Order: sequence, then C-alpha cells, then structure tokens
Amino acid sequence: MSQSKYSKYIVTDLQAPNFTGEAVARYNTFGRRILWLDKNIVPGSFQMNCSWYLKSLPKGPPAHTHDCDEILGFFSGDPENPYDLGGEIEIFLEGERHVITQSALVFSPAGMNHCPLNLLRVDRPIFHFSVVTAGEYIVKPTVENKNPKPTYRDHIVTELHEPEERKKQAPVYNKYAKRVLWMDTDVVTHAFNINVSWYCKASTTVDDKPHTHQQDEIIGFIGGDPAHPEDLNGEIEMYLEGERHIINKSAMLFVPAGMVHCPLTLLRVDRPIMHFTVVKAPHYVKNEKL
Repeated sequence: MSQSKYSKYIVTDLQAPNFTGEAVARYNTFGRRILWLDKNIVPGSFQMNCSWYLKSLPKGPPAHTHDCDEILGFFSGDPENPYDLGGEIEIFLEGERHVITQSALVFSPAGMNHCPLNLLRVDRPIFHFSVVTAGEYIVKPTVENKNPKPTYRDHIVTELHEPEERKKQAPVYNKYAKRVLWMDTDVVTHAFNINVSWYCKASTTVDDKPHTHQQDEIIGFIGGDPAHPEDLNGEIEMYLEGERHIINKSAMLFVPAGMVHCPLTLLRVDRPIMHFTVVKAPHYVKNEKL
C-alpha cells in the first residue's frame, strides 16, 4: 500500500506488543494472531486485536479485569453457516460458567471479572477478536464483586438484533453481505457499538456516502482463509478525507472522531471477507457529508 497522508491509519502488518518468546510460542500452539492495533501503533487509537483459533486449549487465559469496557468476539469461520461456531468455548463471567457453541459477542464492562477462557473444542477455525476502549490492553488482578447478578447470560449475544435503520437497509445489504451480529446499548445495557458481517460479493455498499462520527471508530477487513490470514482475497476501495486507498491485505483502520471516511466499495471479493466496525459510543450514528 503506497504511503500517503492518511495511510498511517491503516494497519496491514502484525505489530504485536513485545510478548515474551514463551508467550508467543504458547499462543502459536492453538491460534494465529492476525493484527493488533493500539495507541502505540496508531496514535490516538483504542486497542483491538484479532486472531484465528485453530486448536483446542483446555487451560486458557486466567481470570482478570480491566479498567475499561471490553467486547470479546467468537465467530464461525464458515460464511455458509455463520452462527454455527464449529467448536465449544468455555468462559467465566464473575465466576459464572458459560459454554458458547454459536458465534457470539461478549460484553465485559469495566471491573468485571472475566475468564478463564478455555477452547474446549475447535472443529474448524474460529475467528476471534477482543477490543477495549482504552489505548492499550492492560490486565489487572481480579477483585471481589460484592454485588453479583443472578446471571450474566445477558452479556452474551448470539442472535442478530439490528436497529430499525439497518433492517430497512437489509434488502440492499443482503445482496452482497451477511450481517451476523450487532451489539449496542439497546442490545446489552451500557455496551458500546460493534457489528460483524461477511462480505460475499463485489458491490457498492450502503456506506457509499462520506460521513463522520462523533466518536472514534475501528473498521476491519479480514481475509477468510485461516491458512493465509494476511491475504484479503479481494480488493476494497476506501476513502479517508477524500484520499483514495486500495486495500488488498487483511486490515484494521482507525478512524478518529470527525474524520470524513467512505465511500466504501467492494471492487473484488474472491472469497468471503470478515468485516467489522467498532464505535466507542452506545449507538452507531453517522453524520453524512456532502
């Protein structure tokens, strides 16, 4: 990708923090990290990372908390069966055990004890991401929750709950994409907004007009081949402040609040592309620019 004024906001190469060699080796026994984004990579960005889970992991990350909100994502790698996870994931929320067998978004508000996260069964690759609203991923030890809820099942979303505006767009959207899950504060109280889809065909998109948001956003385009995760298997045209960019590798884009972005056009889709947007706001609201 050629260098230009706004190319610094587009991350296409893995630049993970300085994990120990032992930690990297252990991760590679069950997963393959694709991309990592935080304020150290793109100044001003919040943190997000994505991976493919490839094998089971009976004993995963231990219980911990964050000082900020987090959303965890687990998605089927098969766009023809987007809700069948193709595996079984065990996760604990405030010590309460949940087993996930469908594509899911899990909201962990600031201070919530979450994990262990164990991959009980991985029949086919599972796409995973985690996103926190802070600039870096910082783990803190667990603390006692003195006001536990009866159940935290409502923090886990496995069915599509679109806002009315998106439902109206569905006849057009469904011609080139499959929306899988949507989360905002109307779906899970206090959650921020994230939506996840598969792009399946070349097309103009419903995001064909330049617009801005009042909050920061991360946009992701991830190739659907776990064996070659850096290869987008397609070509996407994206505009940042009127500057044209062609994306042909898996990528995460940081879009600061107020930055004009789009149109977004799918020039070529040789194989379904995993797509997500994350906005640090309770709802997805865009201000169109003429």
